[in-house]
Amino acid sequence: MSESSESRERGPDEVFCRNCGSVIAAEAEICPDCGVRQRDPPSSGVDRAVEDLTGGGNPFVAALLSAVFPGLGQLYNRELEKGLLVIVASFLAGLSVLVFVGLLLFPLVWIYAVWDAYTVADRQSREREESED
Repeated sequence: MSESSESRERGPDEVFCRNCGSVIAAEAEICPDCGVRQRDPPSSGVDRAVEDLTGGGNPFVAALLSAVFPGLGQLYNRELEKGLLVIVASFLAGLSVLVFVGLLLFPLVWIYAVWDAYTVADRQSREREESED
């Protein structure tokens, strides 16, 4: 740490280093005294879109995944036990189609998986928005 940065007052376009406390330019990404990064690197719009799609909470993605294969929407929503249960239930319902019981059972499991994935993702999305405010 330099003597001059320690003893001088912070100016209008200056901040204190979050590591060593030296006075540095507000737009500095790295402290010249200690070398610690002051800000996270900028993220692109693509990074944000990928995070939104893979982070859970998007009701349309969750519903689409469960429509493609029942249980995937629950896994997307990070509900492992429920997702595995829906996958097993849809597998058993699919097998029961062979004895004609599943003609009603499989569509019910499929519709439940899509509905549940959508409603849970919608709730998670609203909770995340409320916590960001």
